[in-house]
Amino acid sequence: MASDLIDAPDDDLKEPSSPACLAHEADDAYMGFATRAEIAAFMKEIARADAEAIRKMLPRIRDDVLYKELTARLRAIESGKSGT
Repeated sequence: MASDLIDAPDDDLKEPSSPACLAHEADDAYMGFATRAEIAAFMKEIARADAEAIRKMLPRIRDDVLYKELTARLRAIESGKSGT
């Protein structure tokens, strides 16, 4: 049993050794999300973005508000195509 871990004084605690333990500190790009530069470039060209481009970018968006806005734009594009 690992009771020594529970009773260890604070100064005996070690840094996490597993990369998964430090995942919350990793850069968004390392975790597979788009960088600020990639998002800025994408948003600069959003007026010309087609549904496929938005679909490719959506999984890489971490910001909830931006994700919702892009999802709404994708739905508007797709509904416009189906209505013609």
